[in-house]
Amino acid sequence: MQLVTFLLLVLWLFPSSALGNYFSEAEQLSAEGVKFSWPEVQSKSLRILVEYRDGEGNWQRATLGSGFLISPDGLFVTAYHVVTYCLLSQRQTSRFFQSVDCSIEQPHIRYKAQNGGQEFEIQILSHLKEQDATAGKSLHTPDEIIKQRDFVIGRLKAEPGKRFSYWQLPDFKQGMISLRNPRADFELKPLLPPKRVFVAGYPRDRDLVIASGFLNLTDQNHRGYFAADYKLYAPAYLQREGISPDTAWGMRVENHMSGGAVVDSSGALVGLVVNADKNTAGIISIENVLENFFSRVGKSGASPAIVLTPTKIP
Repeated sequence: MQLVTFLLLVLWLFPSSALGNYFSEAEQLSAEGVKFSWPEVQSKSLRILVEYRDGEGNWQRATLGSGFLISPDGLFVTAYHVVTYCLLSQRQTSRFFQSVDCSIEQPHIRYKAQNGGQEFEIQILSHLKEQDATAGKSLHTPDEIIKQRDFVIGRLKAEPGKRFSYWQLPDFKQGMISLRNPRADFELKPLLPPKRVFVAGYPRDRDLVIASGFLNLTDQNHRGYFAADYKLYAPAYLQREGISPDTAWGMRVENHMSGGAVVDSSGALVGLVVNADKNTAGIISIENVLENFFSRVGKSGASPAIVLTPTKIP
């Protein structure tokens, strides 16, 4: 195992104190000089809930994770492991724009998504086999996280004509992430330059929070990133990039923020968070999601720039 990968694994298994900034109020976010607002993040984010019958047959509910909207008609992205119970009967298949209704798929559970003070039932439209998404595991080492494709495309079941705020999907270069060998071995390497990002999600029993920190590790195939508590850069290099040499590396992301959007200071989508401990966050790149479920429009500057495979436009 390469040195950086080994050090990251040690950090993952033996977390130290929490690092990075954590925002729970609009004023805190606006003070960071970002080009998006707290209400904007709220309107584009989802809390994913599950309702289940207890031993006496009564319906109970719990927060399972987070998600984010990517189209005005309610398409969203979340982590596969957040909706794994909805997909129990689909574990051996990959589906592309074929609806699985998470309110009726399993008789004893039903999923809901909260957005803008409303609740919606959800459908999963596109997902990979469980083996490709999570390998049926709840815990992964850092190298496994990037090799797995822990994400799905869903849709909110809303009344006709309902329109949502959403994060704009970026144009992308197809073929950068190989679908023929998605689990290819790799060496983690420093991200040059490091990228400051913001992770939006809903921890258990809490309203929206936003974590902030720097992504500082990636793989050569652009499958994902890590924000790890590990000093990788010379002070002189950080100064040239306008980053303080005293920057605290690593990022605190709480449970149930999985599936939440990761954006940069301009509000551009970077990916989704799928795994974290007290000081390290694992991020799957948005290009990874696009490569698996979307197609790029050939004409440069076309609108929309991408289409959901095989025929639907988000």
